[in-house]
Amino acid sequence: MGKSVLVLMGSPRKGGNSDCLSDAFMRGAREAGHATEKVYLKDRKINACLGCFICQSREGLCVQKDDMSELYEKMKAADAIVFASPVYFYTWNAQTKTVIDRTIAVEASLANKAFYLLSAGQAPEEKYMTAMIDCFRKYIGCFRVGGNREGGYVFGYGANKSGDVLGTPAMEQAYEMGKGV
Repeated sequence: MGKSVLVLMGSPRKGGNSDCLSDAFMRGAREAGHATEKVYLKDRKINACLGCFICQSREGLCVQKDDMSELYEKMKAADAIVFASPVYFYTWNAQTKTVIDRTIAVEASLANKAFYLLSAGQAPEEKYMTAMIDCFRKYIGCFRVGGNREGGYVFGYGANKSGDVLGTPAMEQAYEMGKGV
């Protein structure tokens, strides 16, 4: 039986470079027999974390009534969670970072997940992505339960306009990484 793959699409541009990478990843995952679902964060109402930590004493129930409660359930059910975000000032964009911050409510229940990162931006090489890679790895390390792991990351370099990532090695890398879920 295949795995469940959840793609959290942080880009505000449907059809943009991060979205293209996620499509390639999902195609590879589906061809390998896995179920995929993509959630466009821009289409959801997700408030910033209040930092109240009430969720920590309420078994992961956040006091906010927004679309994050649905994402919590999807994240818990997924075997693999993919963060697809354009690079904004060397790291996640606001939509993605908001979701990451809000997962504090369910950090005690996200176990045995593989996490992936797909991103695109103007930078010409990986040395410009070290802050984002470091944040990604440290995020995975925050979970209090075991079995979580880094599945990998792919960057589309030199990508500015929508479609710049098409035909680049990053597209094939994303596809192959999806097949390897």
